[in-house]
Amino acid sequence: MRSVRPSDEPHFRVRILRCLSLLLLAVASGGCDWLNRPAGDPHREGNYQDGLRWADQGRWENARESYYRALESNPQNLFAHLALGDLYRTRLTNQGPAQVMAMYHYQRYLEIGRSQSNGEFRDQSATDGIRNAEVELARRYAERMFRDQQQFELENLRRTNSMLLQKIDVLNHHIGILSRQVVAQTNPLIQPPQERFLSIASNPPAPTSRTVPQPSPTGFAPSARTPVSPSTPTPQARTHRVLASESFSSIARQYRVTIPALQAANPGVDSRRLSKGQVLAIPAPAGR
Repeated sequence: MRSVRPSDEPHFRVRILRCLSLLLLAVASGGCDWLNRPAGDPHREGNYQDGLRWADQGRWENARESYYRALESNPQNLFAHLALGDLYRTRLTNQGPAQVMAMYHYQRYLEIGRSQSNGEFRDQSATDGIRNAEVELARRYAERMFRDQQQFELENLRRTNSMLLQKIDVLNHHIGILSRQVVAQTNPLIQPPQERFLSIASNPPAPTSRTVPQPSPTGFAPSARTPVSPSTPTPQARTHRVLASESFSSIARQYRVTIPALQAANPGVDSRRLSKGQVLAIPAPAGR
């Protein structure tokens, strides 16, 4: 073995110092990124290549699993992020928030690319993918809001329709009562309805007097052909149709009857609420 002579020792030390200086200069110029950089080309990573083959065969679930395994072995594999972004945006649209996942992987693809190229990395396809995913999210959100609004309005219409049907039933019932009341007021021979509603007076109508036939002294009922005595003629009932602005007092003065007599002849009529066209029974004047 050749020994180093004392005269060659300074030159040997200079060479060692130069090598160390070059090594330190390389580390200083490149920083510590080389420690984080994965070995090998991300394009040639085995799991990533398996994902590409599965995607060519249309087996999207297998491709997704292979891309995620590629990211587990190398989180800086930007091409796996890009492939997952395209997969979620175009193929796996029915898996949860697919568009959100697509935006995440596109963004990671751009971030890793910028970090590896000192911020000069650009890819218009990833940028367009993020924009398209945002548009799709907005469209789906608008459709969901529209469906929810339609459902809300439909429920309101159903409730309103149910309330209106109930009101119609009540109004039909009231109309029937009022119709029977009007018929009873226009024809004194018809009994008023038993229902009490609105303007129907709470006082019951005076009972009509009925003549009970008395037995004859001979014990036989009188014949139907028994002539009626001319001294007791049956009074003919009079009626009056109420005009506008007429009252009980003016009608009583017109027919020369008292207000109590007019009220007694019309037991189911409220004297304070006369309506135009209402028919009143007019009693006979006093002294006749």
